[in-house]
Amino acid sequence: MAKSVQKKEGGAVPKKGPAKAGAPVEGAKKYGGKPRASKATRWRAGVLILVHVLAAIHIAHWMTTGSTVSPFEPSEAMEFAKNSVVNTGLVFFAITILSTLILGRWFCGWACHVVALQDLSRALLIKLGIRPRPLKSKWMALMPIAAAFYMFLWPLLYRMYIGDPVGGSTTHFISEGDEFWSTFTRSWLVAGITFFVAGFAAVYFLGAKGFCTYACPYGAVFGVVDKLSPGRIRVTDACVGCGHCTLTCTSNVDVSREVHDYGMVIDKGCMKCMDCVSVCPEGALYFGMGKPALFAKPRQEKRPPAKKLPFVEELAGFAAFAFAYFAYRGYRQEADFLLSMGLAACFGLLVVLVVRLVRRADVRLPGLKLKASGKAAPLGVVIGLGTLGLTAVSVPYGIVPAWGMFQADNAWRELEELIAASEATGQPAQLDAEQVETAETLLASSLSVQKWSSVFTATNFNRIVWGSILLEKPEVLRSSVNEILDRDGVPLALKGEAAGVFRNVGLLPDAEVAYRKVLAEDPDFVPAISGLIQVLGGLGKKQEAQTVLSESLKRLPDDPNLILARAIFSADRRDFSAAATDLRRVVDAEPLNGVARDQLWRVLATSGKPADAASVLRDGLALPNAPEEWRAHLAQILIQLQKPDEAVEEARLLARSDQGNIQILVVAQAVFQAAGAEEEAQRVATRIAELQAAAPPVPVAPGASR
Repeated sequence: MAKSVQKKEGGAVPKKGPAKAGAPVEGAKKYGGKPRASKATRWRAGVLILVHVLAAIHIAHWMTTGSTVSPFEPSEAMEFAKNSVVNTGLVFFAITILSTLILGRWFCGWACHVVALQDLSRALLIKLGIRPRPLKSKWMALMPIAAAFYMFLWPLLYRMYIGDPVGGSTTHFISEGDEFWSTFTRSWLVAGITFFVAGFAAVYFLGAKGFCTYACPYGAVFGVVDKLSPGRIRVTDACVGCGHCTLTCTSNVDVSREVHDYGMVIDKGCMKCMDCVSVCPEGALYFGMGKPALFAKPRQEKRPPAKKLPFVEELAGFAAFAFAYFAYRGYRQEADFLLSMGLAACFGLLVVLVVRLVRRADVRLPGLKLKASGKAAPLGVVIGLGTLGLTAVSVPYGIVPAWGMFQADNAWRELEELIAASEATGQPAQLDAEQVETAETLLASSLSVQKWSSVFTATNFNRIVWGSILLEKPEVLRSSVNEILDRDGVPLALKGEAAGVFRNVGLLPDAEVAYRKVLAEDPDFVPAISGLIQVLGGLGKKQEAQTVLSESLKRLPDDPNLILARAIFSADRRDFSAAATDLRRVVDAEPLNGVARDQLWRVLATSGKPADAASVLRDGLALPNAPEEWRAHLAQILIQLQKPDEAVEEARLLARSDQGNIQILVVAQAVFQAAGAEEEAQRVATRIAELQAAAPPVPVAPGASR
């Protein structure tokens, strides 16, 4: 049949509609019910394979060099919302959104690894004789939009509310070391479950692209932007209504109905896979530019849409989704965000099935019969009871810790400034009655989370620590630390941090026992080795500390932290030559190691090499985030080297860059005086006097410790 195309606003449309709504269509008889294979599917599969190859190359580059471009993940854009960080993920997400504004929702169909996983899962299920059926829920489809709001807009709105500047302040385009993998799960088990849920489970329960529809926040963003895009699947008057396009679509879009009603596909779920275009026997479908979906109007009598869920099922699924999401987040605490969304969506379907088992005479899953003629099948009973049992278990192990996390978050925000001030000054904090009550909420909620959740996290543990310190409850602190040390499955890094808490609060005998417990699990865990050496030194067991260090260096001769520890021992013995050699080795290997650089200039200055010490400090000040204290020490050394002009330049930088730090200003004043710059010294002295007069007395809580 020859194509006759009539161009109108919004793209090519038929001179006459292909058929009236509900009328028999000649093309359906002519072409039969089975469409031909899509050539676009093969092209798309090749592109998606290439995407995975590029991702593998990216990871391999990081593993071999230890440094690479930061992740091309839309989730990384959250750092801008939270901390005003512009990174690769933000730029990538912005580019894909802008391209979606022109081409429509193409990224999901042609570049998303999760879509590739779902397409593969669907194909395998069909091979097994199981054809997934889509869940048609309007309310559950709102959850990804809510998730996108929570991820990308809520942090910005909150920061604006509290008066925090929201402009881009820092960039992060290169990831060094473990920071590249810091936002991804480190558990192969969790990763495997995520792939299974996002693939097979979501496709089986929710239909093809089910994860995209009910769990993906990025897809929700693309779906909203797609409504404004001029790029759409459109139709010519060659369409005969055979329905092959709808049968082929793996995005659950009723293509034939939409092109009949609007002359184009307006469904935001359309991922521009081009399968419908490829299989059209008349070549009537094409991708073209024209009127966006937002402004589309029916051009003729609309065909009736597919039936949606009844109100009670919509309500049950939506409530179950929200319940399961918060329960999982409370149970795990960790950032398995996409997994929690996928599990919540699948649980929502299970609850919908329970409602159907009560209300309907016949209930099925693809390939399975749950209820027939009013009689529940054994599998239906299992699913019903299992869902109810899972709901009951989720309350103590999910909802309770989720509520605890919520309360602890609020309490922490109220105490955050007080805690930061205590950390900065090293002084214990004094709490008023309201702050005591808030600290009690912080501690009680965090302990509840630790009791009921399946994992221990550094965030929750840190809150227990500070709650115990603020309320002067060392027995709670000791109990919590020991629970972490004695429990199986807790990450070794967290156990090391727990042992370090004993050291930080001055419980050195407890710290020694704790570090030895950690080293019993892994004798080569360097943070625990370093911590144990420091604790033994603090307990006066220097010989034992040196023995631990020597034995560790035999196993790990090139570890910078152990070499640094050996340098400190050498400096204590006044063997400055050996100390300087080791410290230079560490600084050369790790230029950003501030502890090693600080020790190196001190050793050089103490051993009569002030010029070398000044050189080390100058190099350090050229590095990012260098402490101003180094500039103060450099200025003092330059005075010692009889270089007053250079010393004055450094003192001027001190006076300008850190005018609120009285100790820094005192150094600047002394340098100005030593260099004969009396006028500048007087200005700094005036500023010091103003700050001292305005400074409140330091609050001290009797018995409190850090």
